[in-house]
Amino acid sequence: MKKSLIVFAVLAIILTSCLAFTACTDPLNVTIVPVDYSAVLNDYLEYPDEANVTSMQAVDRNVADIYADASLTDAEKVAQIMDRATYNEMECEYFTYFMDKVGTTNLGDNSGTLLYQRLRRQSDTLKDDTTVKLPVNHNFDAMASSFVTAADIRYVKDGKYFRMDCGASDMSYDSKTGLVVGSNWKKQSRGNWNKTENAADSRSYEEARKTVINWSVDGIVDSEGIVIEKKVDEATGKEYFSLTFQIDVAVANADTNGKTSTIGRLQNDNGGSGMKFEYCKLKVEIWDCGLAKYYEIEESWSGTIAIYSGSAQSVTKVVFSYSEADMDDSASLAIRDSIGV
Repeated sequence: MKKSLIVFAVLAIILTSCLAFTACTDPLNVTIVPVDYSAVLNDYLEYPDEANVTSMQAVDRNVADIYADASLTDAEKVAQIMDRATYNEMECEYFTYFMDKVGTTNLGDNSGTLLYQRLRRQSDTLKDDTTVKLPVNHNFDAMASSFVTAADIRYVKDGKYFRMDCGASDMSYDSKTGLVVGSNWKKQSRGNWNKTENAADSRSYEEARKTVINWSVDGIVDSEGIVIEKKVDEATGKEYFSLTFQIDVAVANADTNGKTSTIGRLQNDNGGSGMKFEYCKLKVEIWDCGLAKYYEIEESWSGTIAIYSGSAQSVTKVVFSYSEADMDDSASLAIRDSIGV
């Protein structure tokens, strides 16, 4: 476990803009650097703690059982393992993850790099969920830029919901940590403040699948090129399952019936229409207890966003922690209290 200085770093990253101007770059001239996960999480990629392992012992037909089922094809194993791991996000005691997506976005004649980052802490009593989207190295006009720029904190504690945001002028890129930084947080303009809400309601399949699964149809896993292995993590000495696979885009693009269809979800997540996948490739690591360890998704899609015919190619990386140390919500709490309940 890291020392308290890492906790301070998290506070500094979220609560302030870049104090060292050498670390903050012009958003139109950014050199993308790998994210320093240690600036966000204490125990990322560590084996889940005892409370979370115990919660997984109560799960019927967990990931290890699916892996050992000789009656399944590799494609069926992958589909069932991914589905089970998604449900396990709801079944565990608590979790934190950091999601980092970097991609090229084209909207008509507008193009650039889009950075999307999400830090989420979740239990049955706490939701501390920050998302930021920032275009860099781009030529987006004002309208296109508005579609791909946002910063939100969704915070639920003691049965109350608070939503905070900041504007594009209050966002910057830290070239030392690879993090998008927000400052001058305010009450969300639509009045989502001090409302009654149960944090446990955020632990739904619809929310959990956004972490990695963007499909809900049989036969979605391409049978070609699947690799399923059981490995030992060198850092912890613990076992995990490694999956390499891709989705069958023909199956994915044919699943268009309703908002919870594969394409319905793709369109809802991106605010688009007429969308389709070009490819979607995944590298997945899941601890032997059934909880996600690391996800990497490389994907491309095309379609229409507002008035723009568009496309995007991106790589998303997600690292997980199942440690009480990473359930520290003091940064978001301090922002909320600075605004005033």
